[in-house]
Amino acid sequence: MITTAICNQKGGIGKTTTTVNLAGALSRLDKKILLVDMDPQASLSEYFTDLSKLDVTIYQALLDGATVKPLHIGATIDLIPSTIDLAAAEIQLPGKRNQERTLSRILRQYQDLYDYCLIDCPPSLGVLTANALTASQQVLVPVATELLAERTVKLILNTIEEIKETELNENLRVWRILATVYDQRLAHHKEIWQALQTKYKDQLYPEPVRSRAAYKDAVTSGTDVSELDSKLGEFWDKMAITFDKDSQELR
Repeated sequence: MITTAICNQKGGIGKTTTTVNLAGALSRLDKKILLVDMDPQASLSEYFTDLSKLDVTIYQALLDGATVKPLHIGATIDLIPSTIDLAAAEIQLPGKRNQERTLSRILRQYQDLYDYCLIDCPPSLGVLTANALTASQQVLVPVATELLAERTVKLILNTIEEIKETELNENLRVWRILATVYDQRLAHHKEIWQALQTKYKDQLYPEPVRSRAAYKDAVTSGTDVSELDSKLGEFWDKMAITFDKDSQELR
């Protein structure tokens, strides 16, 4: 199982959208995917399930060592959900020994059951994100084409380097930086997209995720966007093929 953290400390930049749609595209390649919601806002979990009906979540697994049975949410996609309770882990986890490796230990039991694990990270650089980065082989960094784009990318790249330098995860790599919520009608979006291309070159995924109403509609219907817009689905299918090919190096 190849584990990838979908990570950026800023909220509202498409982490959950990226997680859902990349998972859907990988599923269409007949890959088995485990999704892990490490965000106390629980957007990924809410996308697919009724949070009020959840008994055991990633919170109980992290703090109490509880066994979480992943929820079956698609033909080849399962989910370890979260709720707002997970916010308490930022305070409680630091009191545990070797706490940055807690998620790594949890995911070990699923190693032979899935091809890929995608972790939807919280909009912060705290304990939960450190756990996700320690448990992952690679990182996908969504970044909105807005004025703070370069600053947010720099912060998450610095955090990744800290994780490597402190030997929590020496082999962690960035798979791609992914520009999101891109509106080609806006001049400043074009400028920021060009600036990202200039600075990050091959680290930047060659196409941005365009801002489309279909993504919001997909949230309402609890599906990935391909079921509502085949052209948008093709974008994610193309990404999944590249992702799968590149990830073979880690096997």
